[in-house]
Amino acid sequence: MSYIITIQYPYQYLTVTLSDDTTILTTQTISKFQAISGLLPAMQAILTEHNLTLADVACIGVNIGPGPFNTLRSIIATANALAFVQKMPLVGCNGLELLMQDHNADNLVVILDAFGSDVYFAIKATTEFGYDSIENVLEKVKAFNQDSITFIGNGAIKHQELITQNFGSLAEIDQDKLFACTQSLINATVEKLTQNKIEQEIFPLYFESPVVKN
Repeated sequence: MSYIITIQYPYQYLTVTLSDDTTILTTQTISKFQAISGLLPAMQAILTEHNLTLADVACIGVNIGPGPFNTLRSIIATANALAFVQKMPLVGCNGLELLMQDHNADNLVVILDAFGSDVYFAIKATTEFGYDSIENVLEKVKAFNQDSITFIGNGAIKHQELITQNFGSLAEIDQDKLFACTQSLINATVEKLTQNKIEQEIFPLYFESPVVKN
C-alpha cells in the first residue's frame, strides 16, 4: 500500500487528491485565490479523514505546468518545503503530456492558454512541444495532410473560431478535455515512483524553457 498525494492546477482552481497507489480515496478542491492559505489545510483534511499523517505518504506528485505562473509557483514552493521537512520524494509531471495521454486520437494537438494570443502546445504526430502564438502553431499543424485533426485543451476552446477558420470540417475540437485529469497525474506519479524517477526539488516547467518534454 502506497499513499500518494497529487496536486493539480487547472487554471481556475486546485485539486488535492489522496490515492492508494492509483486508486483515488478522496479529493478536495480549492479556489486558486486560496492556493497559499488553503493548500496545507486541504492536505491535512484528507489525511485526517483516513487517519494518516504525512509520514504515511510515499510521495507528492505535482502537475508542474504549463499554467498561470504565480499560483503554480506557490504550489510548487509548498510541495518543495514539505518534501524537505519530511524527507519525502517528489514527482513532477508535464501537463501537456498528461493531457495528451487522456485522449487516444492519432492526429492530436494539445493547446493550453498562455493568455493573449500565445499558447503552450503539443503535436502528437511530431512529438513537438513548445510555446508560440496560436497563429504559428496552426501553421505548424497545416504541414500535416490528415483527414481530421483533434484539438484539445482550454486554449483550443479559446481559439476555436480561428481553428475552424483554418481547418474547417477537418478540425474536431473536444469541448470536454480542457486540462489533464487527476487520474492521469496519479498514474504518471505512481509510474515514476515505481521507476525511481523521483526528485528532491521540483520546478515549474518554465524554469527549463517555455515548455519542455520530460
